Amino acid sequence: MNSFFSKLFVLFLLPLGLFAQDTRYMSQHEIALNYSPPSRWSYNFEVTNRSTFPEEDKPYSVQHLEFSHFTTYESGFYGSVSLGLRYRNRDWLEPGRSNEVRLTQQYNYARTYNQYRLGHRLRVEQRFYENETVYRARYRLNLDFPLQGLRLDDGEFYAAIGLETLYSISALEKPDLNQRLTLTLGNQISGTLKLQIAAEYRKEDLTLDQENRVFFYTAAKIKL
Repeated sequence: MNSFFSKLFVLFLLPLGLFAQDTRYMSQHEIALNYSPPSRWSYNFEVTNRSTFPEEDKPYSVQHLEFSHFTTYESGFYGSVSLGLRYRNRDWLEPGRSNEVRLTQQYNYARTYNQYRLGHRLRVEQRFYENETVYRARYRLNLDFPLQGLRLDDGEFYAAIGLETLYSISALEKPDLNQRLTLTLGNQISGTLKLQIAAEYRKEDLTLDQENRVFFYTAAKIKL
């Protein structure tokens, strides 16, 4: 990694050392299946669960189970468009909480510069709950790169840095502006399997009562 990207990596790490005392810590685990036939189309299926870490006044708890699907069409050399459907079940684990159905429209653009890949992702989402609908726009800037050599081979590690801004509006709540910073370390186990761990710092509700949350992620990505 050259000097510029070393400094950039350190710069992104700094906010993770500035957590407020009221920061909540959570974990999220994911299994993803990716199917890419010999065409412009590809398909993604995911199962995810989210849990809270034990706190002084709150025990460990599982918050929700989530089932997702994305259908993606390669629209050019560097771009793609996707349509996603997500179902998040909370009621099984915490009776009385509203479940969520989410529709997502996405445009992704990514180009490679030597061993570095820079990606832009724009999402528009409609989140349907029992008593309200939330509309959210998201933009993510992401940089990923292999840690050994100029390309990623089987058995090698890679890293990624992502910065995302989210803006939500609904009829029942005031607008909500969030910021997320994600650091990822992964390994290309084989041509069909990647394993990842990540830490994400979320600064939520920036325009009202600011909240801090830290997520620790694990993911297994299987290519069919």
